[in-house]
Amino acid sequence: MQPTIVSKAEIKLVGMSFYGDPFETSAGWTEENQIGRLWQRMMTYLSEHGDKIQNQVPVKASYEVHIYGPETMSKGLFEVFVGLQVEKVEKVPVDLLVKLLPATEYAVFTLQGAQIVSDWHLEIDQWIKAAGYRHSYPFSFQYYDERFKGLDQVEDSQLDVYMPVEKAAD
Repeated sequence: MQPTIVSKAEIKLVGMSFYGDPFETSAGWTEENQIGRLWQRMMTYLSEHGDKIQNQVPVKASYEVHIYGPETMSKGLFEVFVGLQVEKVEKVPVDLLVKLLPATEYAVFTLQGAQIVSDWHLEIDQWIKAAGYRHSYPFSFQYYDERFKGLDQVEDSQLDVYMPVEKAAD
């Protein structure tokens, strides 16, 4: 698994989130766990009220951001945010949230087929350490565009995982 290193400006997102153990109700990649339910909530909102989100970036892509905190390692709790990119934050509906991802370098890993539903995060963490990097921020995100066909067609799908990185101190 060899990534590309890219620099990105601040990314502005509008969407919904969940905090807790997303796999408490169902493990793995399924629409029955809290991440799947969050996506269902977001997709329902977009189909009914998507026109309320102003300044959407014209690229048809969605983001799934995982935000890690003190309870992530000890209890398996973290925030999952799903949403769309906007060019500027303006008149955000009260039932949506805003996330501003800082400008930084990312190691971008493209996952295909069965890789998507594997424990890819372990392999990515090993690559980051072996390549002399470290996590620059306590989050990562998955970028879903037209290459991702859905959980029912995961074998024919691709997605990108973005890990914020910086060179580790010697």
